[in-house]
Amino acid sequence: MSQKPTYLGLLNAIAVGEARGYALLSAWRDATGDTNLAEVLNVVAIREQEHSAAFTKRLCELGFSVREKPSKQYEENLRLAASDASDVEKFQRVLGYRPEDSESAEKVDDPLAEVFSDRTIDPQTGGLLGRFVAEERDSERRLRSALAAFCRDTPADPVLQDIATRLDRLSATLEDLKKLRA
Repeated sequence: MSQKPTYLGLLNAIAVGEARGYALLSAWRDATGDTNLAEVLNVVAIREQEHSAAFTKRLCELGFSVREKPSKQYEENLRLAASDASDVEKFQRVLGYRPEDSESAEKVDDPLAEVFSDRTIDPQTGGLLGRFVAEERDSERRLRSALAAFCRDTPADPVLQDIATRLDRLSATLEDLKKLRA
């Protein structure tokens, strides 16, 4: 390509963001004790990984490479995702999903609506972006549905939530001790 595309920054941001999304969701998947949530996180993480690879490839095809900037927020979110914090807390702090918005993605702003505002996007990149937008929206629906399930199944009282979290940790510790004795 003879000149730098106007949408190069967008492609780079998606490649970087999706790689980070894969790492965050994989760490969370490995840390959660909920098998249903783990399945959702796995599907979405795999999509994130594939998106990162596809956009990295497209940048390469256009003659450019991914440029990544360090992010303190990403590092903090990665630690939280891998921690034993509650899944609801991870939804709130890692993804920014509020329980009251859990039932519907339509209640929140859609930054993906602006992806096609640049009319210089070539057809190959446009096709890639179209698939990306559709899959991102589906991933968001899946994640919000998982949060809604947690909100239905989790006590609203913070004290009860804390007790439930501590009981889960205690149960896990007891299982680990049983394994050591065997």
